[in-house]
Amino acid sequence: MRITRYPNLSETQFFGCTAAFVDSLAGELNAATIALRRLEGQAKGAAFAYEMTLDTHRYGALIVLDRWAALVAAFGPHLRLSRRPSIIDAAPERVRAAETILAAANALIDSADRYTGALVEACALAFQSLDTTFNEERAEAAQSARLGPMLSEEYTSARRIFLEDLAVR
Repeated sequence: MRITRYPNLSETQFFGCTAAFVDSLAGELNAATIALRRLEGQAKGAAFAYEMTLDTHRYGALIVLDRWAALVAAFGPHLRLSRRPSIIDAAPERVRAAETILAAANALIDSADRYTGALVEACALAFQSLDTTFNEERAEAAQSARLGPMLSEEYTSARRIFLEDLAVR
């Protein structure tokens, strides 16, 4: 990841990365849910394109989590946040919890013969639960977003770089 090659990150830059993280994670989870809903009622292998889309996004969520963990591991020990310091402090536990939820949903999908309504609803709820694991990060991103065009170049640049890092799979 390009962003981890920086010698350090400012609080503003870190919060830009935080916004990119929560937006990307939510996007992957929402796209996986949509793909699952399109598959509902079908047997495995009946709609290959939708299954590929589902796989891309459910494993994409794992990549987003991994890159967030790497960013926090690289900069967290050296960064003191003036607001919401628990974003850094709780990151390892939150990432582990999210990975556990996603692993369970993936195991459920992988072991099923069909995309039943119960399977789809269970996975959709798991994805929602996973997303709420990062409510504090989302609240920080929403607070920063209220600045709109007044966001600093530092924030927007770090956000853009982290998004670009996430796009490289």
